[in-house]
Amino acid sequence: MVSATLFGFDNLVFFFITFQFLQIGLSVMGFQGIKWLENVGSAFILASLVYMFYSTVQRYGDELSSSLFTMQGSWGLPFWSATMLFLGIYSTMILNVSDYSREHKHGSGPGLLTTLYSMSILPCTLFMGLIGYMVSEATGVADPIQVFANAVDNTPLLMTTLLFIAFAQVTTNVLNNVVPPTYVLMDVFKLSFRPATVIVGLLAFATFPWKLVSDDAAAGLQVFVQTYSAFLGPIFAILVVDYYLLRKRTLNLEHLYDAQGPYRGVNYAALIATAVGAVVALNIAVVSWYASLIPAGLCYYLLMKYWAPCQRFRQ
Repeated sequence: MVSATLFGFDNLVFFFITFQFLQIGLSVMGFQGIKWLENVGSAFILASLVYMFYSTVQRYGDELSSSLFTMQGSWGLPFWSATMLFLGIYSTMILNVSDYSREHKHGSGPGLLTTLYSMSILPCTLFMGLIGYMVSEATGVADPIQVFANAVDNTPLLMTTLLFIAFAQVTTNVLNNVVPPTYVLMDVFKLSFRPATVIVGLLAFATFPWKLVSDDAAAGLQVFVQTYSAFLGPIFAILVVDYYLLRKRTLNLEHLYDAQGPYRGVNYAALIATAVGAVVALNIAVVSWYASLIPAGLCYYLLMKYWAPCQRFRQ
């Protein structure tokens, strides 16, 4: 959008490749570099969203006041399907939060960490959701950035805001989508941090993201999220049941990291419960994440309680 406005050049593939190499460069700085970028980026994106909200209300205030509170909504399956897609995307971060929390210094209480983590996600997420809801209702266009560009007459201010949003998007992507697979590569292939981040960045080209974000790919992207959510929902349910119901929030870290301890090998109860939850979810794909929780959680609880091969994992 910035390039199209200033230079009339808007090749999406070119900008994806440029940003991807920028992101690889930022990633190899290590976690402390990412932390610094996140601190700067989070402040700018929140300020940008506040300005987007103000600009949208200023430009489309009449349309919003006449339609926003009179529209006929649905609390049925479309609503739950939409929230499921949201949870399906965020469950990747929920399951990988240990990749970030391992970097916290000792002495930070769980209450403080929960507050910091919530405040770094919730305000921006709710703001963007509200802006998207407002602009789609007022204009019929679902892309908040596109509407924002049309709502602001001050070109320098528009360009500055959009550049900050782009910068913040890159830093957010580094944390959410680069760090977790980097740790996987480091663990499985015994790589160091920098080569692992470069490989993750190069592998991203194989997903053709410029295809995923096109309007005609929206339905396919939704199916993709519904499909992988069928597997992430059961894993989430198993983690909750294991931690809260079976272990009563008490973990033996020495056993957990003992290669010859009671947790050695594979816990087949977890694999079976994941499979059961995924089968149920794939048959109710519209709300796959929700549909998988009870079957997977109940199956895991019963197997861990009464199946003899799983008893050593109960210690």
